[in-house]
Amino acid sequence: MSSLAFRGPKDKARVALSVTPLIDVLFLLIIFFTLTSTFKRVGELELQLPESTTADPSARENPLPLIELIAEEDGALWIDGEPVSFDTLAERLDRIRAERPDDHVMIKAEAGVDHGDVVRLLDAVRGARFPGVAIGTHVKSDAPVR
Repeated sequence: MSSLAFRGPKDKARVALSVTPLIDVLFLLIIFFTLTSTFKRVGELELQLPESTTADPSARENPLPLIELIAEEDGALWIDGEPVSFDTLAERLDRIRAERPDDHVMIKAEAGVDHGDVVRLLDAVRGARFPGVAIGTHVKSDAPVR
C-alpha cells in the first residue's frame, strides 16, 4: 500500500482593509461638493416688478432697515417671507411696527397687480404709521444716471 501524503491546510495571509483612507476621501468629497454647490434661497420669490426710468439706483448703496411687503398677481401677499391676507394685514403691520419702530416698508407689487390693491397696501402701511414707505421697481437699463 502506498501512502498518500496530504498537505496540511495552508496558512492563508489575512487581508486587512483599512477604512481610514476611505473616510478621508469621503470627507474631502463632502467638503468639495458643499463649497462648490449653490443653494436656492428659501422663500425668495421671482417677481416681475414694473420698470421705472426715474427710480434711484443709488438707494441700494445706503440700505435702510426694510420690511418687504410683496403682492403677487395671483393675489398672494407676503410680509418678510410670511404669507398674510388683506384681512389680517393691518393687525400684522401694527405688530411689526411695535417690534421694529424705525424700519421702513418696501412694497413690491408685480406689474399685473391691480392698482386698487396697491392703494390698499399703501393705506395699511400709512395706517400703521411707519416712518417711510417705498415702491419697488426695476431700473430700466437706459435710465439716466443722477
